[in-house]
Amino acid sequence: MTTADDVLDVLRGWQVPYVFCCPGTSETPLLDALADPANAGRGPEFLLTTHEAISVSMADGFARASGEVGVAYLHTNVGLANGLAHLYAAQLARSSVALLTGVKGTATLPHRALTTSSRILDTAAPYSGYTWQNLRGEDLMTDIDRVLWKTTVVPEQPAVLTIPQNHIGRTRADSGGFRRRRAARQSAHADELKDAVALLQKARRPVIIAGTDIARRGAEAEIERIAERLGAPVLVESRRDLERWAFRTDHPHYAGLFDPRSPLFAEADLLVLAGAPTPLEFSAERPILPHGVPLLHIAEDAGEPGRRQTPAASIVGDTGAVLRSIRQLLEQESAARRTQGWLDRARGVFATQRAAWAEQVPVRATGAEFSAASAMRVLAEELPDDRPVVLDAVTSTLPLLRFIERPRRDTLFATASGSLGWGMGAALGVTLARQERTVAVVGDGVVQFGVPALWTASHYRIPATYVVVNNGRYQAVIAGLVGINGTAHAEGTYPLTDIGGVDIAALARSFGIGAERVHGSDELRAALAADRVRSADDGPYLIEVMVNEAMWPEKS
Repeated sequence: MTTADDVLDVLRGWQVPYVFCCPGTSETPLLDALADPANAGRGPEFLLTTHEAISVSMADGFARASGEVGVAYLHTNVGLANGLAHLYAAQLARSSVALLTGVKGTATLPHRALTTSSRILDTAAPYSGYTWQNLRGEDLMTDIDRVLWKTTVVPEQPAVLTIPQNHIGRTRADSGGFRRRRAARQSAHADELKDAVALLQKARRPVIIAGTDIARRGAEAEIERIAERLGAPVLVESRRDLERWAFRTDHPHYAGLFDPRSPLFAEADLLVLAGAPTPLEFSAERPILPHGVPLLHIAEDAGEPGRRQTPAASIVGDTGAVLRSIRQLLEQESAARRTQGWLDRARGVFATQRAAWAEQVPVRATGAEFSAASAMRVLAEELPDDRPVVLDAVTSTLPLLRFIERPRRDTLFATASGSLGWGMGAALGVTLARQERTVAVVGDGVVQFGVPALWTASHYRIPATYVVVNNGRYQAVIAGLVGINGTAHAEGTYPLTDIGGVDIAALARSFGIGAERVHGSDELRAALAADRVRSADDGPYLIEVMVNEAMWPEKS
């Protein structure tokens, strides 16, 4: 028996149920340990992927949906490089992802050899909160324990450990009985809380933006009670920032997605960023926060408040604890006076917007009239409200978020990373974590980046349903060309954007996945209503939705 057995013991001690692995020769001692009958059925279960990007996105999806550490095991510098794009997605989502990466033995590492790099950790450092290479075999268990723990330290970030092959294949040592430990949470200072409550009490027309950290900490009930106390409308993060849904759409204070152009902000006297980062900047010409509205920023990363504008007040600490403290203090105060009808005004703005969107998007469409926006409206209407959703559809994201209902907390996971293909593996990780069928809404370009996920989904019969919006184009690139209003737009010719010609349903069937291609609203409704899409027992399924080339403009 070797140190590889101790590695398994440490992972068991942390109660890691799955390791998502794309192995190579540097991992052979670990694979040999997995073949040992003494380890059979004891966990963790190693799931094979055929590309490291899928390993990382599966670990990310699992971590987000379970609240536990998602572990991926990669191979040398090339495998780590393959996983970096989705490691960036995990970093933006502050996901507890641990990458264990096997490298050549210490006798080989100093030399130029196949799949070696003298700066392997430098490549991962921009996307990780902690990177380390195991230096001594006798310290390997402690290093693995530390890298797992580091992913849980607030603000959570991925962590990476490289493991020399000869260190994992040495004679077995004592694993030391490692087990999962929770990282300490930072509490807010009393003066910060006092300042925040004073701002909230003073505001007559506050607007709350519910961010991802609310869902991560299970603090949805706290933000609901605060909103009710304040009479404040609650917006969910904009589609460019959204990592997970944080506020129930059936709550009477829900008022749609955050948009700095909303007419609400001409009247608002306080903006509360609750558990949200500073909104991502897509273009320097576009404002990302409404100008002139005082800001109260509640964040877990001390680098967030003041990133774009100086807040009137800020609190850095565990989102759940902060919101609980604010709610308790507000309940001790007399109810503040509010502008009459402020919540009704905000809800009215949202209702007017939603009615306008519905008028733009036909509820029934066929053939050349069937757009991505129409498909997303059908999906929003037919999808069970409690079904977990993974969203990686780029230009189809906005219409879906405008129409979707999410009465069940923390059931939508998305990415603001721009790392195409993420949703293909993340849906599998979410499915394994939640133990229920997950629907992944992805674009045709996303599928072409994430094809290897189909093998893993099929091989392990993971019950994920892929809804693929296929317009045969890189629509986001075309939107960019339209935006600059240059020669390409004038000529109606958009170079390097045509990715059509792929029968994605047939591709899925070639992997052993049930699949169909649909055209129009009625066919999509029928496909979504089928038992094979709703059951958790029938393995993966794919619905390829053929749509036209129409774009729903962001200004709408």
